[in-house]
Amino acid sequence: MGRKNQLLVMPRFVNKVGEWYNFPLGLPYVSASLKKEGFNVYTLNLNNVEDPIKDILEREIEEKDIDIVATGGLTYQYYLIRAIVEAVKSINEDIVTIVGGGIITSAPKVAMEALEYADYGVIGEGEITTCELAYALEDNEDVEEVDGIIYKKNDGYHITNSRQEIHDLDSIPFPDYEGFGFGKIMDLVASYEGINEKNVVTMLSSRSCPFQCTFCFKSSGSKYRKRSLNNFFKELDYLVDKYNVKYIFIADELFSYNKERLKNFCHRIKDYDIKWWAQFRVSDVNRELVKTLKDSNCEIMSFGLESADDRILESMNKNITIEEIENALEIVYEEGITIQGNFIFGDVEETLETATNTLEWWKEHRHYGINLKFITVYPGTELYEYACEQGVIEDEVQYIKEGCLSINVSKMSEEERAWLAKQMAVLAEEEPNNLKDIEIDYENEVFSLKGECVACNNKNHWEDIKLFTSNVLTCNECGHRHSKPALDEITNIIDNNIENLLKEYDKIAFWGINNYFSNFSRHLNSTDNDNIYYIDATKMKQGSKIDGKVIHSPETVREQNIELVVVPILSIVNIIEKQVESDFENVEVVIDILDLLRRG
Repeated sequence: MGRKNQLLVMPRFVNKVGEWYNFPLGLPYVSASLKKEGFNVYTLNLNNVEDPIKDILEREIEEKDIDIVATGGLTYQYYLIRAIVEAVKSINEDIVTIVGGGIITSAPKVAMEALEYADYGVIGEGEITTCELAYALEDNEDVEEVDGIIYKKNDGYHITNSRQEIHDLDSIPFPDYEGFGFGKIMDLVASYEGINEKNVVTMLSSRSCPFQCTFCFKSSGSKYRKRSLNNFFKELDYLVDKYNVKYIFIADELFSYNKERLKNFCHRIKDYDIKWWAQFRVSDVNRELVKTLKDSNCEIMSFGLESADDRILESMNKNITIEEIENALEIVYEEGITIQGNFIFGDVEETLETATNTLEWWKEHRHYGINLKFITVYPGTELYEYACEQGVIEDEVQYIKEGCLSINVSKMSEEERAWLAKQMAVLAEEEPNNLKDIEIDYENEVFSLKGECVACNNKNHWEDIKLFTSNVLTCNECGHRHSKPALDEITNIIDNNIENLLKEYDKIAFWGINNYFSNFSRHLNSTDNDNIYYIDATKMKQGSKIDGKVIHSPETVREQNIELVVVPILSIVNIIEKQVESDFENVEVVIDILDLLRRG
């Protein structure tokens, strides 16, 4: 049989071409493996092409005579992934569509039903599976012999034998960075997880995690495996030489599991003069280790904290205690490394008492800058199985389509959860970590900022800081986290443009209300208008108020015949846009909040 032409498509995460995004490694790893095997592989990164998705795909399919299109991603990216496979089938229904990533691995049959237009799903790590599936499709062999896939069969879905996890990670070729135009984001500031740098790369040094937290799903398998440091640094040498990388976001689920390996890593990375970010466990922290990390240019230590109540930590199977949390954070803060961490409310054993305990602890330790969130029940987790068994999730397919919205699996009532949500919003509003003596220079949707740290009085200068992201500013000296200020110049432009758009569209919906937008909206005058609606799909938020303005369900967009939707959370613009296109025909235009500046 002749070789089929394959097109690997990276979903569009950005709102506008030219914006930074967290470059995913799944598809680039698969692409590199396919190319190594000699397949005819073309790659397409939708984040680098401005045209509508269907137009881009139609052009690529026709020019390259494509037979197979593969894509993938995580469950919350459902609409972005579906848009690709649906467009492909509308162009030519004979083209084979393949989807991989966490969305398939976590709940194969449910995800395939939700995606609808995918012919095959790759379960687990895709490097070997995708190559074997490609061989079977080219040689017209029985795909039943390919381990680790799901496919349509007899009006249903059939799952083949499980795929063994890849033991030797060094055997996998480095990701296909060039194929997906990685270099295009090198000159953009990341604005992600406390990182405000250019020339940022995401790398993996291991896969999976040895722990079994109830809320966590491991898309790369259940067994922890690691690359050799020689293999990791060989890839880093290539990236430094090719892209002048200056900051590494190490995306391992757990980076500090092997202490000796970690010390060797610190010794080797120090010579590169590269800043880096990684995920750690509080139980692994001691002062000697943190000093070593600081000396090796580790800028941010991220921790899975989750709760300040030992009963909840035990229920989550975290295998840590609040005493260990307090000890670790105190050491890290004193040694001047930035802390990144979350408290996530809503475990199955969470009560108003345990949640209040965590809130009170947070109030006493504001200087650590811990984020407050509600737990997300992701498919494939123990928490998800519980929610299905208890009937909290009644329709698994619809749950994926709705984006895995916050649901109540805790021992709290809906009224108690609503009270908790309000407390979290109030605490976030207080913004205790603002800078002192601020100087701002704003231009072209980004601003440079000078300010004095409230913790150590160091004078900082940050450049190219992106507006409307929840990313924080970290002190270059002590690592203290600061919130970004609201700019009068920005709010004035947005107010004027909202008033002008109300004349054109009569009603406007702001869809997606998080703490950051709640705080920012208080600086706006135009949103007091009764024809401005706040929308959020999370039921817990619906009915609550921001400065007297009620948050409504998405159904209000239809009921009020709202034609213009503004998405204030930049990271979900494409997701909301696809959802609106699918379910709300009355909406004519979806824009992001930056468009309210571009019009000025």
